[in-house]
Amino acid sequence: MKKSLILIALFVATVFPSFAQVEMEIQQSKMEKIEKGRAYMLEKFLERDYEKMREIKDYLLQLEDDNYYSFTPGELSLILFWTRDFDELTTLLGSDSTYFDSFKDKVGPKYDYMYPQLYRRSVEDKHVLSSNIEEANLAAKDKDFLTIYLDWSLEPLYNRNNKLYNERIDKYLADNPDSRYKWIAKNLIRQPYYEVSDWGWGFSLELCSGFATGDMPQPIFGLGLCFEIVYKRFELALGYDIMSGNTRFAQSFSNDSIYPKGSHVNCLPFYAVLSYNVIDNNSIRVAPALGIGGNIEAYPKKKHPGTESLDKCHIMLEGGFVFDFKINRGRNSVENNYIRIRYNCGITGFGKEISTLHVISLNWTGIVLGRRLVDK
Repeated sequence: MKKSLILIALFVATVFPSFAQVEMEIQQSKMEKIEKGRAYMLEKFLERDYEKMREIKDYLLQLEDDNYYSFTPGELSLILFWTRDFDELTTLLGSDSTYFDSFKDKVGPKYDYMYPQLYRRSVEDKHVLSSNIEEANLAAKDKDFLTIYLDWSLEPLYNRNNKLYNERIDKYLADNPDSRYKWIAKNLIRQPYYEVSDWGWGFSLELCSGFATGDMPQPIFGLGLCFEIVYKRFELALGYDIMSGNTRFAQSFSNDSIYPKGSHVNCLPFYAVLSYNVIDNNSIRVAPALGIGGNIEAYPKKKHPGTESLDKCHIMLEGGFVFDFKINRGRNSVENNYIRIRYNCGITGFGKEISTLHVISLNWTGIVLGRRLVDK
């Protein structure tokens, strides 16, 4: 028994200090230091303590080596804007592909909301960063480039106007052909861009209902499909709906049979209407529409064999409007999705009793515009 107790005591004395040593080493590992340092920096950034941020930034940059990095270039550039370390910032932005390619083989910190917080506040307080640039002890050509870079880096990618930034960069390089920012200007900021065509096409899936006057049957509910052709502010819609309806009054036939009021009837409204955008921005589109269409009425024959002659096709003048809520449409987007409310009013029976068919539909609409790659 004594020997067993002695062996257990020796095991505990040997193994547990070893575990404690490993735990301490893990807590002091380079990756652990980087992640803790970033967490501390994020805390100080949210507190707007930019002097302390500078100290933490210097400490974390000293930890970087051939295997680890503390910040991505995007994170570091925004940090340097906030800490006003413009000598470091101009050196960073004067780097070439060697610097940026070096990140491929390094281990970086895990995701910790550093960049989203930096980006959010930089967008909100962009005027502060712009003032920092103006007050910096830098040459005019450096300030000009930092202004372009700041605008570009804070522009949402989906809404970035590449044509505008290409023009700004081309002018800057023409005025400063020996600029040390040439690599990043040509390879990061300057990008080929797409010109959106005036032409496009799309389709809609519809849920619809409506009401009628005159001798038209009363529609209840239906589904529809529409094909759109777009040119600038015009849109040609070619569509149809398959609707279930009821007769609004009893109908008599030449063979003295009666089709009772409220009996089922199938309706197929179809239309070809041209709309023009009177309001068109990144949120909504409003367009009145005018065209031609019709409605095919199909009466069931099994229960009412005397109705063979009752099927009708009305040709109608169509008018209405389109109201779109745009789900996604960026500056360079060619795929635009809308939640659409379409109203069509078909009028028939000119010269005798006027009948109208009103159809209101809720649509999901996708429009794809043509585009052309531009690379000057």
